[in-house]
Amino acid sequence: MVDYAQEWDTDSLLRLIHDMSSCATAPVLILLLARSAGMWWQMLVSRVFRNFDMVPEALRLEPLVSRPSDRAPLFSEAVRQFAAALEVPVAPLACPPSGLQDNSAYDQVLTLHMSALAHVLAAVQDSTAPDDPDKLSAYLLARECDHWARLHERGLVRADPNAMSQIMYIAALTGPLSHADGTAALEAAPVELWEHPGRLVKDHSVCYAPSRPDSVLEPLYPDRLNEDFLALMTPGHDCAFPADPWSAQALGLLLKPGGTPWTRTALTTLAETAKRWPHVAHEHLIPLLREHPELCLEAGSAAITALTELHDLDGMLVLDLYGLLAERRPVDLNAGYIALLTWLSDRAHLFPDDQRAFVNAALCEALGEAGRYVEAVDYGAAAVALLRRLMADGAEDCRAPLAGTLSNLSEYLSLTRANQAALDAAREAVSHYRSLARHAPGEYELRLAVALSNVGNCLAVHLGRASEALAPADKAVRILRDLDEADPNIHTGALATALAALSRAAAAWRNDALALEAAEESLNLRRRLAKAQGAVHSPVLCNALDTFGRALWRTGRTDEALASLEASAAMRRKLARIVPDRFEPGLKGQLRYLFARYRELGHRKKLVPIAEELVALDQRRVDRGRQEYRPALAVATYNLAVAQGGAEQWDEACSAADLAADLIRLRATLGVVVSEVALVRFLCGAALIRVEGQRNPGGVPDKINEALAVYARLPVTLPENLRRECLDAFEALEESLAAAGDRGSALELRRRRMRRTPSDQVNLWV
Repeated sequence: MVDYAQEWDTDSLLRLIHDMSSCATAPVLILLLARSAGMWWQMLVSRVFRNFDMVPEALRLEPLVSRPSDRAPLFSEAVRQFAAALEVPVAPLACPPSGLQDNSAYDQVLTLHMSALAHVLAAVQDSTAPDDPDKLSAYLLARECDHWARLHERGLVRADPNAMSQIMYIAALTGPLSHADGTAALEAAPVELWEHPGRLVKDHSVCYAPSRPDSVLEPLYPDRLNEDFLALMTPGHDCAFPADPWSAQALGLLLKPGGTPWTRTALTTLAETAKRWPHVAHEHLIPLLREHPELCLEAGSAAITALTELHDLDGMLVLDLYGLLAERRPVDLNAGYIALLTWLSDRAHLFPDDQRAFVNAALCEALGEAGRYVEAVDYGAAAVALLRRLMADGAEDCRAPLAGTLSNLSEYLSLTRANQAALDAAREAVSHYRSLARHAPGEYELRLAVALSNVGNCLAVHLGRASEALAPADKAVRILRDLDEADPNIHTGALATALAALSRAAAAWRNDALALEAAEESLNLRRRLAKAQGAVHSPVLCNALDTFGRALWRTGRTDEALASLEASAAMRRKLARIVPDRFEPGLKGQLRYLFARYRELGHRKKLVPIAEELVALDQRRVDRGRQEYRPALAVATYNLAVAQGGAEQWDEACSAADLAADLIRLRATLGVVVSEVALVRFLCGAALIRVEGQRNPGGVPDKINEALAVYARLPVTLPENLRRECLDAFEALEESLAAAGDRGSALELRRRRMRRTPSDQVNLWV
């Protein structure tokens, strides 16, 4: 369970989920508790879906009772529990607050419990607890101050109530720190007492025992009370709780650019406080960020996101922060960057068309980088429409942003399988970059080459139009060669990418010599970059090894091809362990290709471990709750059975074939035609393995009868490719039966499947 999950950065939560799920031997429930499901949640859902094939579920915490009239028993029970804890008789306690049934604030359990505690304390001290929920924090905090005063009077702490409130203010901002960092915070914002910071830390620990042995400066709990204490101590409110002018100065002293261990926690806490206390936002937080906007780079996405949720947020500040993040674009602040852009997009009607277009274009790119491709396409299309309109009105300076947005849009359209639209966008980007490159070749030729390479990739890989793909891919390579010769090492990565695209286009056009030449050059460039820059280029080096291996195979250099493909697969395995969502699909494709190549060569024993790995990849998805992957798991399991049979591991093959049938049977019984065809194949295969391996021959009739029954209920208008799959499975089994000396059974099977006779109409094999 993770409390205050909205204050965690996305990468930390992903690491936690990965660690918990990877070592689990049973289903694991990970519960994230947060105050809201805002931008941080959207970012996390997207990343969890990509990384782990899971769809997290958001559950709103509803009131404990559905009817206001039911709050009174809850209040009474809370009073009883607090009274018992404080050893106070329940009888003399006052009546419930007058607004208990009518005020919606009491829907929150925390408000109800705070009111109950206030009433118990009022009974002890012979005072009156407030009926107004908004005054509960001030009342409880006043009792806290009384507690500090008593400790000071008894000589248990040296800090008087004024000094203790200032220490507590620092603790409320920083949260728990190490002893060294805690004393550093007290030195940064000295309290009004001539005591060594170490002594003050000890005084604070007397009042609030640390939650960990190695930490100091424990804040108030729950967080609402802590935030209310910050707000009440900060000047600018009109509540009956004295603010301390020292606190305004302390904020500036604690939150200075340059990085401190408490900056992120302090700004996040301050932003959450500002949501309910306008004076904190407008008189302190926003002026602080106007003076030092770079603090947001240290604050983290949680603080930036909380800032965008403030009421009446200053638009100029948002623009300043957006400009700062757009210039530097730290990866760990992508969620905060998206939150700022979303804030601006929601107010797009206030901006001229060019600014609206730029905001939408930036959101398209940021959402795409976050894996939210559908949303990226929507914002990209909106930006393109605006930029086209501006271009039509004569705004020539919009051509470059339009070309860049079209390039991004093309990529995300491909990832959402809108392949023709992706090609159209890529071609339009090329057209604009050609125009730009004529006037400023040094600035735009690189982008033109990348856009041409994208066009070639769309044609060759996504649309299968190889004859059209070669020209743009070749042109991209020639442009990048010229750029690389003029300025060596600057464009090496782009040239390697373009060469790989040219290799794929040439392979699709069956120009194997050109495909191999381009793939080899691309691989050599990637190796050079990897040697110079290390793991940064390992994913693209992995792709280059794969492209080269496939090119080698097509030219008949099988041993070299397999070595390159195996090296690529080994690298993908390492990458998939780190970021499963990004690299597992590529690993799966690589393993399937290797499986097919080893099968062509007749290396039967090589097939089994590859098939086992493919099963494990799909099994992990199903185990994570993605039941839509059961058909893929069934196919992978059946392929494993075939591989095990080929390696004469007959017992294992029988078990795997039966499991494959079990996995697909439910979908087949629901009438999913593709699954029914797969079940026919798997049942015939299970029977064939038993016949050839001479294992459990008594189970063969049941498999055959079930296969015939499924085949009999298939529609007469079955597509030819599916009908052929069934016939191939039956014919292979018939040949196996005949080879085993059971020609009668082979002939009867042939007769029955040709007549599509259900098994309950004949008695053979019973």
